[in-house]
Amino acid sequence: MAGFREPRTKRETGFRVRGRELVNIKNVADRAGVSIATVSHVLNQTRRVRPETAARVRTAIEELGYSQNLAARNLATGRSNILGLIVSDIQNPHFPELTRNFQDQALLHNMEVLVMNTGYDPQRTSDCVRRLIGLRVPGLAIMTTEYDTGLVELVARQNIRAVYYFNPGPLSPLISCILVNYGEGIREAVNHLEELGHRQIAFIGGAPHLQSAMYRRQAFIEQMQARGEGAMRIVDADFSAEGGYYGCSRLLSSAPPTAIVCANDLMAFGAMHCCRDKGLRIPQDISIVGFDNISFSQYSHPPLTTVAIPRDKLGQLAFKALWEMINRQTSEGRVIQLGTRLLVRESTAPPRKN
Repeated sequence: MAGFREPRTKRETGFRVRGRELVNIKNVADRAGVSIATVSHVLNQTRRVRPETAARVRTAIEELGYSQNLAARNLATGRSNILGLIVSDIQNPHFPELTRNFQDQALLHNMEVLVMNTGYDPQRTSDCVRRLIGLRVPGLAIMTTEYDTGLVELVARQNIRAVYYFNPGPLSPLISCILVNYGEGIREAVNHLEELGHRQIAFIGGAPHLQSAMYRRQAFIEQMQARGEGAMRIVDADFSAEGGYYGCSRLLSSAPPTAIVCANDLMAFGAMHCCRDKGLRIPQDISIVGFDNISFSQYSHPPLTTVAIPRDKLGQLAFKALWEMINRQTSEGRVIQLGTRLLVRESTAPPRKN
């Protein structure tokens, strides 16, 4: 074909077709009046370049329509520019905000993010990790608690940096973790209801085999024991709105409580729906408290009282901890503690006087 030639050097594998013209990194360097190395430093942020020089390079890239061949770059460097982000349930509104903030930080550092969803399944978590290892990712953010202990060792043996949701064991230059104080949040919720005058407080939790569900459930038990409660009304569900409806239906079937604490907002929405189906008014007849403060919680009817987790910080801090380890900015991994905050809205009120 006239005007077409095969690439003659490895460097030219960054070509992008623009009409019949093939644009490579040398074309960009010539247009900007700089070296190929300078263009590479601007693209990969591997060395500080004077702002006016970087601006000329970016202008040349835009004018020529150049697109970097990331696959070729990864092959040459032996390191992917993809980070893995593993979450429990992409349908749960708790995770999209975390994901967005993680991706925003990655973009600022010229990295891509591959998001994988486990559905709270430990085997699926292992499968996701193995696929990411095959892609030679330099780092993983495993923002789910459902994984086998051997998974931590597998990732470390591959020399991959990882940030875990909850403590996976001893820290190292390859391991950091984020700990959310779930106990504090549950205590705040129960104390709030007690201050309103509630004494018959029930709890709808997630599946008990999930570590995150276990922490919230145990915090509720400890708080109720501290106030001298013996028999407690606890129903285990599955963190979904359907699970909340099911759990609430069981609680209302005999001696209904005056208040229910739910282990996440989705179950709180399901519980509210169930209460309305049973003819109960919220909060006049029964109070409902959620956990997570997903974006929909302030728009429910009535707006949901809930325990807020700083999801924006969760995604940002997970990336920061991972990036520090990848670039060896710290000699050891670290523990990041995140607190919670009770947001009182309109789904809670003093119990009805008989």
